[in-house]
Amino acid sequence: MVMLVAGSVFSQGDPHYSMYMFNKLAINPAYAGSRDALTLTGHYRNQWEGIDGAPKTFTFAGHAPFFKNRVGVGLSLISDKIGMVNTTYVDMSYAYRIKVSDEAKLAIGLQGQLDFGRIDWSKADPLDGGDQRFSEGRETRLNPNFGLGVYYQHEKYYIGASVPRILKTSIYDKDARSQSVSINSLRSYYLMGGFVSRVGENVKFQPGALVSINPNAPFEFDLNASFVFMDALWVGASYRLGDSFDFILQYRFNQQLKAAIAADLTLTELNNYSPGSFELMLEYTLQFDGAKYNNIRYF
Repeated sequence: MVMLVAGSVFSQGDPHYSMYMFNKLAINPAYAGSRDALTLTGHYRNQWEGIDGAPKTFTFAGHAPFFKNRVGVGLSLISDKIGMVNTTYVDMSYAYRIKVSDEAKLAIGLQGQLDFGRIDWSKADPLDGGDQRFSEGRETRLNPNFGLGVYYQHEKYYIGASVPRILKTSIYDKDARSQSVSINSLRSYYLMGGFVSRVGENVKFQPGALVSINPNAPFEFDLNASFVFMDALWVGASYRLGDSFDFILQYRFNQQLKAAIAADLTLTELNNYSPGSFELMLEYTLQFDGAKYNNIRYF
């Protein structure tokens, strides 16, 4: 299957993740520093395997607390490819963390970004072969952006809200063609929450949810739940409203290293062309400046 570009609207919103619960910094800057140690994460998503031009996203993120855990700082590098458009995001996150109690903190986050967008017109497959709006060159543009977020974290639950990218940006100057191609023409608002509860001596139950609201896109709702065995093995599943069932597996090898994999089974007509999507994630946590990382961080 080849992705066709008709020349009317070709837009791209925020990168999409099924394992967002293990990589919250990607959609909420207030999460920076919440792990109480330097945390490095690599996250890859291959969406709609087998379809030419389908989205592929790679994320590398690192974040850590400073000033006695009162401040969190994070850096994310995201490469997102869909069809002819390649977008690279460089995100710098800052979170001010307020101690509410011995078990809870409230964080307010600000994110500054540079979005580098590039489109390769030579990969276009227009419906009208004589359409002069498509050239064979490449066009690029660098745009600044910013985002906001809030994140409340308790030992047993969390809730957060964010707008990762507020500005609507375009790869092009404002000419006839620039009205058709954009990097972030769709602003998304996110609301997330979850909790953990013991259901057995060595078993915990960890459900969560993510709501994504966009005025120009269908309503998105992810409901997920995992069982945690021996504080080491996460086995779970998600349902994305009207889109897919997702199966998630995460294993903690030791206090520092975790790995996870997810497989999405598409419920729409796309399952006639693709078996689904998959994700891979690796996380490493480092102790530094005498920091103690002895407790399991479920969130």
